Amino acid sequence: MTDLLHVVYPHCHAVNSMPSDRLNGAGTCGKCYATLFTAHPVELDELNFDKHLTRSDLPIVVDFWAPWWAPCRSMAPSYAEAAQQLEPHYRLIKVNTEQNQNFRCTF
Repeated sequence: MTDLLHVVYPHCHAVNSMPSDRLNGAGTCGKCYATLFTAHPVELDELNFDKHLTRSDLPIVVDFWAPWWAPCRSMAPSYAEAAQQLEPHYRLIKVNTEQNQNFRCTF
């Protein structure tokens, strides 16, 4: 029997269930019918970060970045390339700390 994985869609934030053996396929969101995996880092904010961390069964890699910090800007292309290589087995997330200065992780 195949295990079900929970995956949070990056745009409408719906929690989707999918068989683990279909993870490599192009799953679609049950709410908005868009593709579950885009091979790009998902930009989140303080309002939706916790849902992605607590409701998804995928391992999460988070980049807390600021647009004014040169090392963050120089790492961005490599992080985007990593998303292309690691999805759908990992979800790469970006949080702009300049726009989310009151960010608090509650898990």
